[in-house]
Amino acid sequence: MLKFLFGSVAGLLLAISTAALAAGAQRVEIEVSGMTCPFCVYGTQKKLSKLPGVDEVAVSLDEKKARLVMKPGAEPDMEAIRQAITSAGFTPGKAIVTPITNGD
Repeated sequence: MLKFLFGSVAGLLLAISTAALAAGAQRVEIEVSGMTCPFCVYGTQKKLSKLPGVDEVAVSLDEKKARLVMKPGAEPDMEAIRQAITSAGFTPGKAIVTPITNGD
């Protein structure tokens, strides 16, 4: 009985992990207007990194963009991303969402 239970739990965990990987991760690139200094970058990055489902955040002062990598299976909440940028004191612009493939 214990062997059956352990096998079922292990199989369930494997199925969940496989489903999450199959869903893949996504990258969001969004323009950010109004940043003028490293403190602007820091504040924006801090706000974006607190959003649910966000795995990585990189904000570029030179490019005036933020790049977010979502956790596998997590859908980007574009309204929340735009709101985080606005609450940091800046203006969100055009956004592009792309899937991340194994080669990325």
